[in-house]
Amino acid sequence: MAQILAWMALCTFFLGAQAAAQPAAPFARILCHDYKEIARELKSRYEEVPVSLGLQSNGHLVQVFASPRTGSWTILSVAPDGTGCVLAAGQRWEILPIPSIDPPA
Repeated sequence: MAQILAWMALCTFFLGAQAAAQPAAPFARILCHDYKEIARELKSRYEEVPVSLGLQSNGHLVQVFASPRTGSWTILSVAPDGTGCVLAAGQRWEILPIPSIDPPA
């Protein structure tokens, strides 16, 4: 429950005054803000640091932040202009080894 309340506080930070001025949407909104600010908040509030990344077909970077200590994680999509959008977040992130696709010798 504390994690949910903390995420609500973080969402309010990212949306600023817009969050209070707009009625609730029937579905979750994607939260977007300056990437550097999001990364700073994820590190200071959740101890999350970048652990992996990849390039999307639209030219955006998808980046996973995770905390090795707490297991919390956040996935961002980062536009070339520096805008980051939170796509998902949760608990119990695990990094798996990448299996070899080479045929056995």
